[in-house]
Amino acid sequence: MLRWLKRVVSIGLLATIVVFVLRREGMGGFTERLASLELPWLGLAAVFAWVAVLASARRWQRLLALEGVQRSSAWALGSFLRGRFVGAFTPSTVGLDLYRLVDVGRGQRAPAGRALLVEKLYGLVALAMVSAALFPFGLADHFGAAGSSLVLGLGLGSIAGVVALERPALLVWLGERLPRKVGGWVLRAADALRAGRPELGERLRLLGLGLVTHTATAAIFLATGAALGVDAGPLSLVIVGNAIILATLLPISVGGVGVREGTAVALLAAQGVPAADAALLAFLGYLCAQPPALVGGLWQLARAEPGSPAPSLATEPG
Repeated sequence: MLRWLKRVVSIGLLATIVVFVLRREGMGGFTERLASLELPWLGLAAVFAWVAVLASARRWQRLLALEGVQRSSAWALGSFLRGRFVGAFTPSTVGLDLYRLVDVGRGQRAPAGRALLVEKLYGLVALAMVSAALFPFGLADHFGAAGSSLVLGLGLGSIAGVVALERPALLVWLGERLPRKVGGWVLRAADALRAGRPELGERLRLLGLGLVTHTATAAIFLATGAALGVDAGPLSLVIVGNAIILATLLPISVGGVGVREGTAVALLAAQGVPAADAALLAFLGYLCAQPPALVGGLWQLARAEPGSPAPSLATEPG
């Protein structure tokens, strides 16, 4: 029922946006922009997507190594790409994460689970840092007072996150005082951070890879905006791209469909950008980010032996 509800949310949001555009701008709002697309910018968007994937796969490999799970760069990239293919049909990063747990093998799932927890922490800190860094460059103009408070909270959260990464004992203190369900997750994260703790240089590299991932993902929407000739400054487009990343982390839709477009339409309206341009910017960003997932799907087909089914997310507990 929950899966169907998320599908309904995606379809409903997307349909609402399309109807809104058709009523205000007609079909020409879509067709005229698509007819004038600048393809080199779309190619750059696809490059940004691959940069984000390569940085994420490299971080995954390094985190596994810290847990004593040695995998080659090719294996980490292949596992990440195949997970991206599964994740294209699931909310947020659920499919990607579950696939990687299954793919790492039965005997290594516990350390892989710890690596995933640490990955989430580094990723959230990196995302908060990118959001906070954009604040002085007009982010408040897009988000208003409430949104600015959120970003300020993200900035403080990034500082707290860095402190937590450096001092896992603080997470233990916090986890013991939170409600059982949330506190249990925090305590597991603290244990994961303390197990196989890397040197400072390695911690900085992991955080740097997270910054590359989120910055490149936000830049995808800068490139698709340029391809469409959207009348908004480069920083505004990067800010909107970062907001889209934040919005699609919410597991309320399938693959972020609908949420992504709605976020772009709402934020760019303040800049006087037509709804059709904003929706296309977000949708093209989604399409340009999909080639890695398609490669992952083809990779899975190529590696599957006859009579040997691919890893099943439904039957494996992870």
